[in-house]
Amino acid sequence: MVKRYVTALGIAAIMLPAWGADVAAQAQPVGTAVQVSSGWALVFDTEARYTSWSGPRGFPNSYAPGTPARGSLFHMPMAMALTGLVNPDLKLELLARTGLVEARQNAGGGLVGTVRTMTDTVVSGTVTWLGTPGIQPFFALNANLPTGSAYLNGTSAFARMDPDLVEVPTFGEGFNLGATLGANVPIGENSMATFSVSHTHRGGFTRDPTDIFGGPDTRIQPGASTSGTAQLAHMMGALLLRAAATYTYTSATRIDGGLAVIQGDSFALTGTAAYTWSPEHQTTFTAAYSHTRSNANFILALNQFQREAFNSNSNALRLRLDHSWRVTQDWTLGVYGTWFNRDANAYIPTAFQFIPAKTKWGLGGSARYQVAPNAAITGRFEHFWVNQSSRPDIDFGGVIPGSAIPALSFTGWTVSLGGNITF
Repeated sequence: MVKRYVTALGIAAIMLPAWGADVAAQAQPVGTAVQVSSGWALVFDTEARYTSWSGPRGFPNSYAPGTPARGSLFHMPMAMALTGLVNPDLKLELLARTGLVEARQNAGGGLVGTVRTMTDTVVSGTVTWLGTPGIQPFFALNANLPTGSAYLNGTSAFARMDPDLVEVPTFGEGFNLGATLGANVPIGENSMATFSVSHTHRGGFTRDPTDIFGGPDTRIQPGASTSGTAQLAHMMGALLLRAAATYTYTSATRIDGGLAVIQGDSFALTGTAAYTWSPEHQTTFTAAYSHTRSNANFILALNQFQREAFNSNSNALRLRLDHSWRVTQDWTLGVYGTWFNRDANAYIPTAFQFIPAKTKWGLGGSARYQVAPNAAITGRFEHFWVNQSSRPDIDFGGVIPGSAIPALSFTGWTVSLGGNITF
């Protein structure tokens, strides 16, 4: 009984997302598993999501000033997970996730880009040892398979959009391989701590020219990353509290074979509080914050890296409040509100673009129908508003006239329909 309780709390702690340098990027849920024969569960989860936005300029904001822009994204992620006990003391978890995406942006002035492609495919496996009282060590391997499209031909490059407006701003990268070693440590009857260390090797890839009007292709070799994470989950009656802290170091990135930049170290904090008022009502509050230090750029004349004078990265804060209401045995309704702030323009070296500072609000609702004990369908709708800060002329050793961006406002909405089934 104790082992089952500790295992369940450990899973809750592990599933708390470890947010990276940008909290806008989130893992996709696999769904609610229902145990099948011999303690194994096979879950298939998919969802069709459509996002549409409009505003005075497209992305990047320097294109076609003064002309209205709009964009849309259709994304259909698919995931399959297998979880079970190899023996009473050894748990195995296997996951495969991929998806289809169609993106279109009209940046104004006839600058239109469209992309239809698969996303990259992520596969992972985790083994957890349950046979040692007081500690549950685990080891995970995960890989990113380059089934997407890092290289976009011609005007299709205009389909890359602001990552704070859409959930899939880019469409592929190289082969990545990562490993995680960690342990779950029970603390009394109601708490679980999790500690882990991860290292990811990121493979090189070729993308289209950074100057979309011509120029050579760009070969990017992203730096490897190493991170350490500490997580804590605590159950206090009807209240579940979870918190996590992650520190990430990234090595040098090479562009066209030459040393280019070392992304600044990042620190991320996440916290969740979920309160169950009754069997029918639950409220969840989630907060996530990330900070990235200034980058170190390679100075060819000095043949060394030099920390930039000002931090070209940003701090990001995301808040979300959810409330779910189980109306009947089969129907569950939900409402939620979100708030996101990026405090400064952030430069992404591998994308060669600034992500503008902004504030974003969102209001939405959901409905879930339990079709059968092993299958459910969920629909969601959200409307969002974005206020983007102005930006002065870019100064890279000299001011670039006309590169300033005024304050901008955008609106948009997202609708989705998905489901999961356990075999």
